[in-house]
Amino acid sequence: MRRCVPILGTACLHALVGPSPAGAQEAANAMYITAAEAVAWEPLPHDARIPYGSESVQYGELRLPEGPGPHPVAVVIHGGCWLSIATNDYMDPVAAALTDAGWATWNLEFRTIDQPHGSWPGIFQDIAQGTDKLRELQWEFPLDLDHVVTVGHSSGGHLALWAASRHRIPEGAELHDADPLPIHGVISLAGIADLEHYAHMRVEACGDTPSQLLGGVDPSESDRTAIASPAALLPTGVPQLLVTGDDDYAVPPAHGDAYAETARSRGQEAVHHVIPNSSHFEIVAPWTEPWKTAWDFIQPFLNRIRAS
Repeated sequence: MRRCVPILGTACLHALVGPSPAGAQEAANAMYITAAEAVAWEPLPHDARIPYGSESVQYGELRLPEGPGPHPVAVVIHGGCWLSIATNDYMDPVAAALTDAGWATWNLEFRTIDQPHGSWPGIFQDIAQGTDKLRELQWEFPLDLDHVVTVGHSSGGHLALWAASRHRIPEGAELHDADPLPIHGVISLAGIADLEHYAHMRVEACGDTPSQLLGGVDPSESDRTAIASPAALLPTGVPQLLVTGDDDYAVPPAHGDAYAETARSRGQEAVHHVIPNSSHFEIVAPWTEPWKTAWDFIQPFLNRIRAS
């Protein structure tokens, strides 16, 4: 089935499933995709929507590649400044692209910090519970849990990095889990990687949500930062690929650069690529040139994890 994904107001592309209509690529290149446009993208089909908790927003959408499997798995995590302004729908194109590349995708929805029970520690508990749900799903679907990556965008990049860091949370800490699902690689697309650094940048796009994420305390003043910020949990031993647009207003490239430098200084494998002619959403829009450039880094990374 051909699906039409609206972008840039009136332009419409047959994303992932067919050629673009005439002029759409030129329209996409003419200006950056806005947040309002991204969250309005039409949802794409999935194979199953499965709850991992009792709340209506605690579910994941599973997509399976062709073939018998078992398939490596990408846990896909959306952004939106940890707020309900966005849902997992806008990450459907990324999930579909990954599935087309041979990866089962588990596109998570979760409680956000402006929803009941989503503030500290609810959003973290949802990401943990939703990720660990794969252990149950492997008995029903052909999933290869020896090759699992997390893929997140913006604040979802933070959660993707955090999900791969859970084994570093010390025993006795509030978010400690004795046996989290092992993650074998992380792809952070315009991700927030260091809560303290990001809060100090005072980026207008997300305002004071890093503080709200921690229950209303500045990350530099909260003990929770030590178990909630990926930078504080380094090194994880899990390979990390970070990708940021060169003109990203929400998560500037300087943030990814600083995190990657810190990570490497602590013995962590972390590579940061800055994509030209891109703002915040182009790198999650597979019909754009910035995504194609990013894919040149993403695909080899995925292939390496799958072969390991």
